[in-house]
Amino acid sequence: MNDAALADLLDARALEQMLVSYFDRVDAGDPVGASQYVSPNVEFEIMIGKRKQGRERFARSLGRVLERYAATSHHVTNVVARIDGDEADLTAYVYAFHRMRDSGEPWHLWVRLRDRAARCDGGWLITEHVLLGVDSVPDRPDIPRGWYTGHPGRLAEPPAP
Repeated sequence: MNDAALADLLDARALEQMLVSYFDRVDAGDPVGASQYVSPNVEFEIMIGKRKQGRERFARSLGRVLERYAATSHHVTNVVARIDGDEADLTAYVYAFHRMRDSGEPWHLWVRLRDRAARCDGGWLITEHVLLGVDSVPDRPDIPRGWYTGHPGRLAEPPAP
């Protein structure tokens, strides 16, 4: 393995661990801690259908989302990091268990995460954070069905057997 391939492998692992650490803070109910994994000028869209900007605004928005849940558990998989020097595009899938605070009922969510990241002070920070819905159980009336974009490239109907 050459030095460039090894550097890409180490960066890809660092980016994956950044996502794991970010979601650890989310599950701890710590929006300020989670916001430390985003850049000061992050652009984001978290299940709201509109784009916002800034680390402090990110922490406030995430905090408002987390207030709805008594508990969460996020599981990050299928991480793909496309690294170009000090920038990277990230795609990952996330299964998220939520216990609704008001009812105690579970809510299951599957999303595709589409992020951009930049190297900063020897580490990586998220510069753009976008969640795209795949599906959820049960449906929630406060989340428009149009937010659930599904898997890109999915056939409209499965082929006949």
